[in-house]
Amino acid sequence: MSQTTETVLDPKRPWLTDARELPGHMNWFETLFDPTGESPRLHFTRAWTLLFSLQSLIIIVPFTIALVLNLAGGDGEGVSLFGTYATPIVFVVTTLLSYVIHSRRLNDAGKSPLWAILPLLPLLLGAAFFATTAMSKAAEYDKKFEMRQDYLTDPEAFRERQREEREKAEAAAAEKGGEQPQQRRGGPPGAHGGMNLDQPLPPKTGYVLKAAAPMIQYFMIPLSALIAIWSLMWVARVPFFGAYPGSEGQVDERARF
Repeated sequence: MSQTTETVLDPKRPWLTDARELPGHMNWFETLFDPTGESPRLHFTRAWTLLFSLQSLIIIVPFTIALVLNLAGGDGEGVSLFGTYATPIVFVVTTLLSYVIHSRRLNDAGKSPLWAILPLLPLLLGAAFFATTAMSKAAEYDKKFEMRQDYLTDPEAFRERQREEREKAEAAAAEKGGEQPQQRRGGPPGAHGGMNLDQPLPPKTGYVLKAAAPMIQYFMIPLSALIAIWSLMWVARVPFFGAYPGSEGQVDERARF
């Protein structure tokens, strides 16, 4: 009994057999910001749980509050909009920190830190689709802006040109024997293609971000969930991936992939 007591490093955590894993030995700053160091299993798991909790909170809390406000007859649009913009920011920051903690854990486990690039894939894909959508929406906004400026300069001339273009399109369709484009009927005088040219356009930055920001969420959230499974089932399993320090079969090749 006394021999067992002497080997216990922490009575509250009797499963710890490596003194490096004791919570008191964890440096949060190094764990989150120094990718060149090493983190044992427990330190990695604690940091991973913190980042996962932040991601979960920013997904659940704002949109839940917005839903409750809407169901109660209030206006949850502002809270929902906050979640739309805040979610990508939180995911970008936590993903970069996730790269750091994975790199440290892999260093400690004797594996190549190149595996730590995997948690960055959702961010890279989300950023790519964000940029593509932003450029597309920016070009769309510029086209609408030029059209509205043309309309405001001479509304009657603008409508006449639109009528002529519509008649040419109908004539071309008739010559090909196809169906003629349906003419728009009704609507305000300045309406064009679902856009009211009499109304001012929203700010360009908000117009672009409102369409592009959700693209990061659409790709980062599901892909990050898959990465989380990989992190828990492989990266955070045990020191040296099955061989504790001093046990048989311990991996000595620290740089082996």
